[in-house]
Amino acid sequence: MRLLDLIKDIPVESIDGEITLDIKGITKDSRRVEEGYMFFATSTSESYIKDAFNRGAVAIVSQKRHGYGFKCHIVTGHIEAALGMVASRFYGDPSEKIHITGITGTNGKTTITYLIESILNAAGMAPGVIGTISYRYKGKTFKADNTTPGAEQLQGLLAEMVSSGVSHVIMEVSSHALDQRRVEGTHFNTAIFTNLTHDHLDYHRDLVHYKEAKRLLFNHYLMKSNKGKRYAILNMDDPNVDDFVPKPPVKTLFYSRNRQVDAYLSDYREDINGLSLKVTLGRESLNITSSLIGGFNASNILAACLFGYGEGIPMGYIKEGIESLESVPGRMERVKNNKGYPVFVDYAHTPDALAKVLEMLNTIKKGRLITVFGCGGNRDTAKRPIMGDIASRLSDFTIITSDNPRNEDPKKIIDDIIRGVHGNSYRVIENRRDAISEAIRMLKKDDCLLIAGKGHEDYQIIGDSVYHFSDKEVAEEFLNVAT
Repeated sequence: MRLLDLIKDIPVESIDGEITLDIKGITKDSRRVEEGYMFFATSTSESYIKDAFNRGAVAIVSQKRHGYGFKCHIVTGHIEAALGMVASRFYGDPSEKIHITGITGTNGKTTITYLIESILNAAGMAPGVIGTISYRYKGKTFKADNTTPGAEQLQGLLAEMVSSGVSHVIMEVSSHALDQRRVEGTHFNTAIFTNLTHDHLDYHRDLVHYKEAKRLLFNHYLMKSNKGKRYAILNMDDPNVDDFVPKPPVKTLFYSRNRQVDAYLSDYREDINGLSLKVTLGRESLNITSSLIGGFNASNILAACLFGYGEGIPMGYIKEGIESLESVPGRMERVKNNKGYPVFVDYAHTPDALAKVLEMLNTIKKGRLITVFGCGGNRDTAKRPIMGDIASRLSDFTIITSDNPRNEDPKKIIDDIIRGVHGNSYRVIENRRDAISEAIRMLKKDDCLLIAGKGHEDYQIIGDSVYHFSDKEVAEEFLNVAT
């Protein structure tokens, strides 16, 4: 594709060199550069720029002029945004040819993608999903390296989905992706806001910047989308909801567990086996039985129902889609066992998520609630004592263990957690496998076990090494031998 066509209407400060070049590929990773590529210097490191040139890049986009012999040099102060726009063009503007829904918020994104995917499947449509657990469409599944892939990978993936006949894409849009403009050039039909609580403050510094990153999906990307029918689906129960309401012509729909808005609960019952809901959508109602548990999942179901309602999907298909989803990997995922123990694996790795899960389990447990959890290394340290406090207060017994310590000393991470412990009894078992084994050994009739923090992850990062480790697999192993 001609460079001139790729950079049309993209804000630049200067262009030096040949603009009629035929561009063979685009990337911001110098290691992926091939002959005829366009390189985006998102890092100011001269070594990456030199590497890209030596590998055959013919054009460069950077924040300042460099001395290498690129055939075209483009200077802009908005490299990440330019990359997204160019990537979209390079792959034929795929988001303009497909229905795109973006979901953002601290918790609930993954579950909602599964729920909407199930609704669309029930309605005979062809959904594709881009999210934390996997990228999947038309029978193909790829492991997700990032919740939201980089701009060039994202646009390439969307293009593959278009050519495969996908009708709707449901995408988790992380705060990192929004802040780094990975979805620039993507035209959204719908944006969903779940909630906003403490997370990723090691990156965003504070909740104000975190919120501003999340808001970009609504007040920037949804607003500038060229789609005709656009709407935002917002959780009325979150105190930050007013900050996410976009301006007309985007339509806003609200869902709530407590208030009578566009989608709300007319009736709600739950036990250890799941949810029984009466959902009111506009002037219609649905009786839904779901094996998902917890009030937060009732909220997720409301969001998915409201998506279906907004898209005009018949109520029968909405009900069928919700009820046919048995579980979401690592999201209050029940570990099956023939002993009848209610054992759950959940991704809860933020204070809010952990609190909500434990509060919910306390309302439906019959015996003790035992929790196994830890915190990741090289990540937000402020949440560690907060989560220690939450786990110890809301559990009858807590086992504090290692998560993904990365390059931190696991003992230091555990010490940080213990500083917040003010509640019930706890033990420290640093080895996560041993911690899960001990928790299962402790189980008595009617006790409930939550293994929190890693959810769907099938690895553990210790130092610079990655080891296979699945909370679910380990729990199943010990449940099969527990007496």
